[in-house]
Amino acid sequence: MKIINSRRSFIKNMGAGLLGGAAFGSGILPAFANAATNSSSQYKALICLNLNGGNDAFNTIVPMADSVYANYNKIRQELALPKEKLNALVHANTASAPYGLHPVLGDVSKLYNKGKLAVVANLGNLIEPVEKASYKQAGTRLPSSLFAHNDQAIFSHALNNGPLDSGWAGRIAEALGDFNINQQLAMNITLSGSNQLQRGHEIMPFGLTKAGINKMSALSEDNPGDLSAKRAQLYRHFLGRNHANPLQQYFSDTGTQAWTMSKYVADILDRQPKINTPLMSSRGLSESFATVARIIAANQDFQVKRQIFYINFGPFDTHGYQLIGQANLLTELNSALSEFYETLTALGYEDKVTTFTLSEFGRTLSRNGTDGTDHGWGSHHFVMGGAVKGQQIFGKMPSLELGSDDDIGEGRIIPTLSFDQYAATLAQWFGVSSDDVDKIFPNLKNFSTKNIGFLT
Repeated sequence: MKIINSRRSFIKNMGAGLLGGAAFGSGILPAFANAATNSSSQYKALICLNLNGGNDAFNTIVPMADSVYANYNKIRQELALPKEKLNALVHANTASAPYGLHPVLGDVSKLYNKGKLAVVANLGNLIEPVEKASYKQAGTRLPSSLFAHNDQAIFSHALNNGPLDSGWAGRIAEALGDFNINQQLAMNITLSGSNQLQRGHEIMPFGLTKAGINKMSALSEDNPGDLSAKRAQLYRHFLGRNHANPLQQYFSDTGTQAWTMSKYVADILDRQPKINTPLMSSRGLSESFATVARIIAANQDFQVKRQIFYINFGPFDTHGYQLIGQANLLTELNSALSEFYETLTALGYEDKVTTFTLSEFGRTLSRNGTDGTDHGWGSHHFVMGGAVKGQQIFGKMPSLELGSDDDIGEGRIIPTLSFDQYAATLAQWFGVSSDDVDKIFPNLKNFSTKNIGFLT
């Protein structure tokens, strides 16, 4: 049985990022009610920005009340950010405690203050609610290998607690498959290669590079008389041959479909009007968001009404020299989010697209000996969009006291909201029915709140 599962994993990995079609089934396939299907519904998209490595939330969102900041400054020592350089957040509820964003997040703070962005506090991987007293007690259910990058990244992408080997975005796509009139282009699109988040039981995401379709110039068919066109004709011939070996046949079929899909997507994108915003000429993370914007703008030609995009960004694994490393990454994130929202507004899609951050874990509240932080647990995340109830911090900010009831040791903060609750809130806005939400997120039944409330 292990050999079969390994073979399935190999085949799914081989096709990942290439196809939006069917993949070999595996695991337990839930029977989705699909009650939310509505062919006349408006277009909606989710953008997952994965902060690979674990962003330090405690230097991203910093308390500004004198007493709390003084404690933060004492704990963080050389890592503490100057209070006067923080970008103050103007909360919709004026009674909320004062906080500021990292000095390089000026544009993100403006989005927050305009009501277009919210903070969800102290999120993390949980199977059930955990308190400090129960953390080490027998019978407390915890994600395996806490504080390990790979295991926690897979958990945050799968949210499965064992029985399902798919990702939660993949399960959403299978639950809402009938939303898209044209099934050629997958609902899930990755700009960062293979990922657990977008794998379904029977479907795979379609893959792009941050610059869009990665055309093979040596196999271009644009000019029939060129040598590249003759190469392409020969390659198509090889791919079209029948193979007795199932793996060889699958490889040929995958290559043919990927080639066809790439041309299909490229042709539609080439026909679209040019988008004239600063985002479209930017590089780095902004370039990925520019490609997402082009796909979104072409949704009517693709005949789709639901799309989920994945962008991996980092690494945020700042064990050393964090002040410089994190500032550089957050500078790039700041301009990308701002330019992307500006572009969505110009296109008229700001209310139809929700962008959210995700990460395997946060960082420790305490600094280490190399001017960095180590692997933590709970972290704060951004949600951006016209449908977001902005200017608010959702959830409970943890105590910034080492050894407090929120700290299990070494400055590792226990999450008070689970990624299941976070993702389920996004899924319900996206159109997933209540029955399907419970099937997509099997841990959700362990929490009293199924919708955190940060989306209209």
